[in-house]
Amino acid sequence: MANEFTLRLAETIAWCLPRAIPERAGETTRTLEWKPSFCGFEGYERIRRILGSPETGREAVDLIVEKRREALLRTPHPLPPLGELLGGRVFATDFNTDLCGAATAPSNGFLDDDDTPGWDTWFAEEDHPRHGNVIYGWVPPALLSLASDGFWVIPFECIWWVNDEELRRLMSS
Repeated sequence: MANEFTLRLAETIAWCLPRAIPERAGETTRTLEWKPSFCGFEGYERIRRILGSPETGREAVDLIVEKRREALLRTPHPLPPLGELLGGRVFATDFNTDLCGAATAPSNGFLDDDDTPGWDTWFAEEDHPRHGNVIYGWVPPALLSLASDGFWVIPFECIWWVNDEELRRLMSS
């Protein structure tokens, strides 16, 4: 693997690909034991915690990566190749949302009422030059249309698909 970003992405694909079930998108992308502490809050308190400190997102992602890595070490399967992201896509979120809850139904729970995507999909975090603190995740192919439907109804650009140029930058850094 080229770098930590790429390794984390491969681990996320290995974990999420076999678990994604469209009818249970919210459940199958949220391992309860990996729940980030700020996700224990709802509404503005959740958003205040994630937007108020860059360390909050970094700590959440690092915890999820550590737990996923431990779980994957207990399985005999090798990490998948990253060719074409195995049909999935990478998204980014800065969590700067209006909390309208409109994305929950069209995404079948992949996005919750606070527009937070399933945390099992998270694998990286950075201080983005345009968006501030950003968390990156990978959406399995089985959930792509649901995630897109959810992204589309949020009236703020708080979650978006990462384009090819940006993905190449991230994978080479």
